[in-house]
Amino acid sequence: MRYNHKLSSLILTIIAVASSFSLQSCKDQPDEFKLSDGTPTIYYIRPASYSASDSLLVEAAPQTSICLVGSNLKSIQQMYFNDKKAVLNTSYITDNTLFVQIPSDIPDEVSDKIYMITQAHDTLTYDFHVVIPAPVVTAMKNEWVKVGEDAVITGQYFIDDPNQPLTVTFTGISNSISVKVPAENFKSITRSQLVFTVPEGAEEGQIEVASVYGKGLSKFYFRDSRNLITNFDGATDVIPQGWNIAATYSDVNGVDGQYVQLGPKETEGGWVEELKLPFWCGNWNGDPMSITSGPGIPLRNFLDFSDWQNMSFKMELYIPKSNPWSAGAMQILFVNYKQCANDSWQNNTYIHTKADGGLDLPRALYRPWEATGSFDTGDEWITVTIPLTDFVYNDDGTKVSSTMSIESFDSFIIWPINGGVAGTTCTPIFRYDNIRVVPNL
Repeated sequence: MRYNHKLSSLILTIIAVASSFSLQSCKDQPDEFKLSDGTPTIYYIRPASYSASDSLLVEAAPQTSICLVGSNLKSIQQMYFNDKKAVLNTSYITDNTLFVQIPSDIPDEVSDKIYMITQAHDTLTYDFHVVIPAPVVTAMKNEWVKVGEDAVITGQYFIDDPNQPLTVTFTGISNSISVKVPAENFKSITRSQLVFTVPEGAEEGQIEVASVYGKGLSKFYFRDSRNLITNFDGATDVIPQGWNIAATYSDVNGVDGQYVQLGPKETEGGWVEELKLPFWCGNWNGDPMSITSGPGIPLRNFLDFSDWQNMSFKMELYIPKSNPWSAGAMQILFVNYKQCANDSWQNNTYIHTKADGGLDLPRALYRPWEATGSFDTGDEWITVTIPLTDFVYNDDGTKVSSTMSIESFDSFIIWPINGGVAGTTCTPIFRYDNIRVVPNL
């Protein structure tokens, strides 16, 4: 850390040009807050939620809530941590205590001080170190991006210090490899997003981002093949089976070999068989759970769903600009074979609400077009991630009271239909690949 001698003058300049300042206040506060005169004094700083076993604070991370303890604290009009302004709420300020959250923004100039500015525009300081965390690597736009193509990673605290430049390393499974992204491969670096070209040698596994403040591993696997339901590439894959399947297969402009395509087909968000991608377990000549191999094997007979509450559904998705999607929620259901069959024949009770003759089964509803009225993936592949704990909706968009269990993972279906959202008529194309359910990291 370093002290910047220009920072105090910067703060004073801000104060000089500010003609007035209004603190936030709570409407239910019985007495109007009034700034007091004089000079504040800080005795110490403690956690906002304090117990006798807690230590006093000399440092804390961004977004941490803290309490300043002292005297005449009502005289503080503005507060900065380094060069980042904090939000003061008068509901949490008394003469002796001031509760505040450390700003989330990373400082540009580090002085390791709190600056307190009074009504008289006097500036006082208090030594306090804001701890910048190691990088947090949250998501990748396309987890199956190819070598030589651009990857987009999002997260927090991506600090590219000139004295210790930020690095990205493909670690492989169990840190089996170490392939660094060369400096010339970086296209852009911001504190929440990295864009770079995937280097030769990058393999399946976590991605490490390192900054001057430490190292962080991705919360996902690059090219994740764990618990793969199907990638539509070979005879050993799970092959969708059911009625009225209009799926086609291709590897042209694919993300990883062959993919499946549904559409183009016009829809208003209602029942369109040609947009349904089902997998029904069983051979329909007996008990479906008796099958131990082949296209009709129940998912839980060859994949591990034992810790499903800590897993996520993932797939790669491509919706071309020429055929955007603007109607119906994409329903994703995992269904016990007895819930979608009757006398060894598939039926449709799994999709409906009980009020409509169905079963009120929990499902995910993916509807990214809802915010803007239309959605496509910009003629590129993206990764869709939905935690299995978010499979809580009914066909009409309401939440169901029932939950999934290990017995739910026999069959599954992907289908843009209903979901309790109103859309506009469209003729979408859906391309799917690498359908999987993976452990959360």
